[in-house]
Amino acid sequence: MMNKNCDNNRYNSLDDQSPNEEASEYENTAKISRKTPLKEIPIKHSAYFEIIGPVEKSVVELGEEEINIGRSSICEIQLPVENVSREHARVFFRNEEYHIEDMNSTNGIYVNGIKMVKCVLRNHDQIDIGGVKLFFNE
Repeated sequence: MMNKNCDNNRYNSLDDQSPNEEASEYENTAKISRKTPLKEIPIKHSAYFEIIGPVEKSVVELGEEEINIGRSSICEIQLPVENVSREHARVFFRNEEYHIEDMNSTNGIYVNGIKMVKCVLRNHDQIDIGGVKLFFNE
């Protein structure tokens, strides 16, 4: 059987506070306006290519800017291999996804063994560009 006095004594200390003491604890709390929308939360994208092939193994981080892949010195990812066109492919970020597109190259691009003109990249996709393997990781 419970003793009602014990239970009441537990909570008496809360009841003993005056309304002024209670209010002083929360004086600095700011009210949130339901009419003002919250600021957008920035989303950081983390994706990279692991490049393996006749060239030195390397890792290239991807951001939201477009990246060109090819033999040319103007490309962000340079693959100095004869089977790679000067401007072979481009990678771009749109609608929260990375895409790869062939730039009318001679030998094309292969994603997971299938020749593609343009496609969305998924985690662990394997891209073959002129015999150079690029592993996409997100």
